[in-house]
Amino acid sequence: MKFSEKIIYSCLVILAIMFSIGMLLMIYQNHVTLLKTTRDQYLSHHQIELYTLESRLFQDSISLQGYYSKDNQQIQNKMIYYVQQFQDVEKNGYYALIHDNNQILYTDMNENLKPYISSEHNHTYFMQSIQKNQYMFVTSSFTVGTDIYYLETCYDMSFVYKERDRQLQSFLIIGCFLLIGASFILKVLSHYLTRSILKLNEVSKRIASGQYSERTCIQSQDEIGELSQSFDYMAQMNEQRIQQLQDNVVQKEEFMASFSHEIKTPMTAILGFADLLRTCDCDEETRQKAAQYIYHEGRRLESLAYTLMDLLALNNRTIQWQCVKIKDVIKQIKNYYLGQNKQERLIIDYDDVCVLSQEELLFVLLRNLIDNALKASQDNQYVKVSIHKCQQHVIFSIRDQGIGMSQEAIEKATEPFYMADKSRSRSMGGAGLGLTIVKRILELHHSSLQIQSQLNNGTTMSFALEVNHEKI
Repeated sequence: MKFSEKIIYSCLVILAIMFSIGMLLMIYQNHVTLLKTTRDQYLSHHQIELYTLESRLFQDSISLQGYYSKDNQQIQNKMIYYVQQFQDVEKNGYYALIHDNNQILYTDMNENLKPYISSEHNHTYFMQSIQKNQYMFVTSSFTVGTDIYYLETCYDMSFVYKERDRQLQSFLIIGCFLLIGASFILKVLSHYLTRSILKLNEVSKRIASGQYSERTCIQSQDEIGELSQSFDYMAQMNEQRIQQLQDNVVQKEEFMASFSHEIKTPMTAILGFADLLRTCDCDEETRQKAAQYIYHEGRRLESLAYTLMDLLALNNRTIQWQCVKIKDVIKQIKNYYLGQNKQERLIIDYDDVCVLSQEELLFVLLRNLIDNALKASQDNQYVKVSIHKCQQHVIFSIRDQGIGMSQEAIEKATEPFYMADKSRSRSMGGAGLGLTIVKRILELHHSSLQIQSQLNNGTTMSFALEVNHEKI
């Protein structure tokens, strides 16, 4: 069963129950009120008739010039005559005159009502159901001379109960029409209310089929709107995660292709010169040249292996942060480039501050950035290293005057084995992993590498680390 149908049936059941209870209570209250009003009206009418009968009999007794007991038959005839007049006026009543000895002097009641003629219920009334009709019997006594008589009136109360039945029948008919109309309205309303859920279902199916860019875009301020926003956010995160996984697959494929290419070149050279030494009787100069190529390419493979090991170590590394003095790291940098005839090309300007890092990682970070800057520069160009405190961070900046980078090269600079100028980088012993290591180290520091460059106008690489205020 669909959710919209559940809404319709649930609302119809609740509406039917509540409407039935309300209408039944109202009909019952109307019935009780009408019954009480009619009963009081008939009781009052009975008392008026009794008073009228007594008054007329009293006047008649005076006109007869004697006591009631001297001419009882004539008095009884008068009683019957007056009661018959009551009958002509009250079309909904039946009368009976009863003597004190339970003798019925007169009655117009039918055979079904006669068994209930009695003087036992004096000055009171009772209700009786006779052949599916409801009657009210009222009995009152009055005295004529020395005799006691009873006037019993029977009122037909069936119309009160028929009115109740009529209201119940009307309620059933009206209720059926109301439920039919309510079901139509609820169907339209439930379709309107559940259209957002249907859209969520359709979008989820399309996403499951591979259309990851699909969104519900439901604009409402209710719970379904919040669910839609959460669903769209989840779909966005899943799309990003899937895109990231796809990018990782592509990067891994590119990494393997680049890695294969990187080891293919030195291995070809090594195998070629090794086969030359193995198969040919070379002179000393050729032997030295072949051995030099083998040694040089072997060192390239060794450097590549160590670099890959460093990169893998960074991926699995847990950092214990320390307070690192900038001046100690700068001292290591200067010592590193001291014997390479590159120190005179370095201009280092720094503040004597401490950062939250590890001395070894910070040294590797700066060394890779400086190596890239030196490789991109000519022998007569300088590389400037600036390290200055800015509020709660220390800004590191390495600027060269070299060949610069295009926007495409900037976007791919940190990818493994990427080299903007492959011939120049390989001739200087590079493998295109330096900036990849830099990126990974900065990720461990929760920082990122910023690259600003223009072709033939130099490059500036910068990053920020958190200041450590503790003294060593």
